[in-house]
Amino acid sequence: MISLLLLAGLAMAAPEMIPEEDLVLVGRTAPEIELKTLDGDEFSLASLRGNTVVLSFWASWCGPCRQELPALSALQETRSDVQIYAVNVDRLRGKAQGFLRSVQFELPIVWDNNSVAMGQWNVMSMPTMFVIDKQGTVKWRKVGYSRENGLSALEAELDALK
Repeated sequence: MISLLLLAGLAMAAPEMIPEEDLVLVGRTAPEIELKTLDGDEFSLASLRGNTVVLSFWASWCGPCRQELPALSALQETRSDVQIYAVNVDRLRGKAQGFLRSVQFELPIVWDNNSVAMGQWNVMSMPTMFVIDKQGTVKWRKVGYSRENGLSALEAELDALK
């Protein structure tokens, strides 16, 4: 009983314990990501330094991700100056694979099944997208996907980095 009360108290205090400035990544050095791809290969964000990178966090249960990921894949075909990675946060590989069978897109998939990167990047809803510049600084963050606006804000941000 005491431990349940203690946990409840900690849960309620948690948002106040994290300084707001620690939640904002834009303008800061990108947190390192060292994970595996869905195919089992090693992925390290640090190894991409010198490139403009887009990270899109997604999950199999995310409706807007079904639209955003194919749009990002089409964008990747026209933007060789950018490397786009889809970071999946499903705990079970089968859920991600089921999504991939139903939604066609060609992007490298990074698997964050233990929510390590999701926590480091303060991702609280799907999809959430980040742009990291060639120096490794987070330049932009966007939550959600709008079918009406598509990727126009992302494209404007990428154009501004040229």
